[in-house]
Amino acid sequence: MSVLRRFGAAVGAVVQRDAALYFSYRMGFFTQCFSAIFSVTLFYYMSRLVTVESFSPDRYFEYVVVGLVILQAVTGTVAMLPIGVRQELVAGTFERLVLSPFGAVAAVLSMIVFPFLRAVALGVVMVLFAIVAFDLRLEWPGALLALPAAALGALAFTPFSLMFTASVFAFKQAPGTGMMLAAISLLAGLYFPVALLPDWIEWTSQIQPFTPAVDLLRHLLVGTEIGSSAGLEFVRLMGFAVILLPVSILCMNAALRFGQRRGTVTEF
Repeated sequence: MSVLRRFGAAVGAVVQRDAALYFSYRMGFFTQCFSAIFSVTLFYYMSRLVTVESFSPDRYFEYVVVGLVILQAVTGTVAMLPIGVRQELVAGTFERLVLSPFGAVAAVLSMIVFPFLRAVALGVVMVLFAIVAFDLRLEWPGALLALPAAALGALAFTPFSLMFTASVFAFKQAPGTGMMLAAISLLAGLYFPVALLPDWIEWTSQIQPFTPAVDLLRHLLVGTEIGSSAGLEFVRLMGFAVILLPVSILCMNAALRFGQRRGTVTEF
């Protein structure tokens, strides 16, 4: 068996394990679907209150539905991995990954896959519900590119998740995850255009990958105009992934070694 096949089999085994654990809680996915559908319904009726010139109620609903879908992806890639790794450390099962031929870093990267797939499934449920219940209109054929754009966005988000995971290895906690999600909601324009932000903070929306991911997915799914071309947004996201991923992996590796020396990995 080639190295690539062995690596793929190991990734698949981690994903299969995570899926089995998740679905062992039989109502988990259904309750998350209900929560997602409730959010779509809530924002639909809130959109009926929008009377500004640049947004009709229907356009704002399209705008915010894509924001809610992206929030699912961000939560799956940024917030869930540090929580999952910390649970592994508390349960005493992470040592198996450290000692396995697959290696701890590769195993941690593999643990991102299932949360992302779950976020995609929830996003599809939200969009389908919005189409059926509230006549959401997608832009075709651009909407077909939404999935690869979401995968690229997840790659660009992953370094942030790895940095939080590094703090778990080093200090047993991942402080600031909730604040990070709140900041993303504000600075990436999930609920309103970033142009409404004060000048002193608006610039921050352009130095992180969340804003271009939001703009690109909105453009592909509902035809929202973007300041640059879709191709340029793809390039920006690829740049964030190419630059930040190696840095975050090195930081996580260093934090793992630091945690092993301090005993925070073997004795949580």
